[in-house]
Amino acid sequence: MIYAPSPRQEAFHACSAAWRWYCAGYGSGKTTASVIEAVRAATVTHPGYVGIAAAPTYALLFQAWVAEWERWVPRAAWSLRRDPLTGPRIEMPTPQGPSVIYLRSTDRPSSNEGINAAWLCFDEASRENDRAAFDVLASRVRRGYPGRQRTIILTGPPMTRRHWTAQEFGSGPGGEYTGDALTWRSGARAVVRARTRDNPHLPSDYEANLRARPGASRAWCAQWLDAEFGAMEGQVYEAFSREHHVVPAASLRGRQWRRIVAGVDWGWAHPGVCIVAAQDGHGDIYVLHEEVHQRRVVAEDTGWGPTWRDVIRTWRVQELACDPSGPGNITVCGAVAGSLGARAYGADNRVDEGIRRVTTRLERATARRGGPAREPALYVSDACLHTIGEFESYSRKRARDGSLLEAPAEVGDDAMDALRYAVMALTRYDA
Repeated sequence: MIYAPSPRQEAFHACSAAWRWYCAGYGSGKTTASVIEAVRAATVTHPGYVGIAAAPTYALLFQAWVAEWERWVPRAAWSLRRDPLTGPRIEMPTPQGPSVIYLRSTDRPSSNEGINAAWLCFDEASRENDRAAFDVLASRVRRGYPGRQRTIILTGPPMTRRHWTAQEFGSGPGGEYTGDALTWRSGARAVVRARTRDNPHLPSDYEANLRARPGASRAWCAQWLDAEFGAMEGQVYEAFSREHHVVPAASLRGRQWRRIVAGVDWGWAHPGVCIVAAQDGHGDIYVLHEEVHQRRVVAEDTGWGPTWRDVIRTWRVQELACDPSGPGNITVCGAVAGSLGARAYGADNRVDEGIRRVTTRLERATARRGGPAREPALYVSDACLHTIGEFESYSRKRARDGSLLEAPAEVGDDAMDALRYAVMALTRYDA
């Protein structure tokens, strides 16, 4: 059988990073790519040394990875051994001696101690919720062919941005990660992303049938077919997507704005936040800038006062819509704003209505990508990292039985509150 990699598989195999994650949706050839990497490691890069093939459970390992190994590797080239003490392993003869591939699951991490391996292929890694289980495996990659790079290969779909795989490898370009939406890298770690539609070898109706299934929600399709990082369970703004709503800060410089408003949320132990949002001539709202600070006093000449002055001058802010729960703080903010020709006031704090208006504009931005719709939308500058992070983690309260309530949890909501105040101010005349 001849291996003809898809373009995304080829990009993955060509990547030189020591730690690589093939972050891919259904049908994109994740397990096949993992097997090919294992064959190359066992016969070319580290012949005669030990490797590890792992999955979250033995059932998953044998049903997927070992089955794919049997499909691609001629049976005469390897043997499967089962040892009551060391567990199952694959042996492959090479001119440098036998290469051994220990077959491991992560359901009992301590059982993986003691191996000295040259490489690791962890299939369906993102289905493992315990980061410590991965840490044990990764720590075993310590002895290989002299002078050659030891490798750690992960394959699996994206989960949420809070999952350990995203924390370890990043969830897209930005910050320390360079690249684009399909491939990003930081130092020795790299991610190659693949969507279901990127595999030209699939049956023509494969993806269409999955999308047509009952229960194949937009969020499910985005995560499992489009290989986008999924929403946190109970996420308030499920419509938010970095791909659809985050824009480069450079693209916003020098633009003309119809109105510019700052939303202000008070804080002390938790952060206080000031968010600058601007509305263009089409009615679109852009989050341009954020100030996020803990333990900063509200005063005219110290703490938040100088910050507000700088924000008003730099961004030409006309209004500051403030958390109405602190009338004394609003008075101080108003004195600072008034000295610069702006004004501060208590914001419209109708939570449900504010969430509805933000959600509506997020959904319009997504819809616009599929056509020329021009209903006012909402976008966020990629410089506003705290705001982006809160969009992805802002979740609903839970009842005592664990069920989700409609009301949002009052934690990790500082930027979301400030944004809501600004959006309500910019849309105060909307129906």
